[in-house]
Amino acid sequence: MNATNMVQGNLALKLETPAEPTFTVVQGGRSGFQPLTVKPARNQQTVVAPARVALKVPTIVAVAVALTLFVVLATSVFSARHAAYAESVSNVTYETIRVQPGDSLWSLAEEYPIEGLSTQETSDMIRNVNHLEHGSLAAGAHLKVPARS
Repeated sequence: MNATNMVQGNLALKLETPAEPTFTVVQGGRSGFQPLTVKPARNQQTVVAPARVALKVPTIVAVAVALTLFVVLATSVFSARHAAYAESVSNVTYETIRVQPGDSLWSLAEEYPIEGLSTQETSDMIRNVNHLEHGSLAAGAHLKVPARS
């Protein structure tokens, strides 16, 4: 075996370099092993083409109908929600309040709710009406909020 002396820091290392990899044949084998007899191969090559999956017309029609129904349903749900939001926002009157210490857009949205809108939507509307870029409020500032009914 070959050895190489190396020093790293205060450690003296003696590393053995691995021997070249070798292949060893072991005599013997499993008992009762019967070799297979193989017929000589012909000089012909057979190429098997991948099987094509043929979609039948009813399957294609069913998938097309399902996708169309999904798109129509999704569009109607979103447009109905948008119409309800627009109707709720169009009838809102505003009042001006002075922001108190500890007030947040969320607490103001809960205190001045709009019928048909969630607290999140009301909070977003108050932020948009007052042209606020972020959600933090300064005490003493004046804000437009939905009027109480």
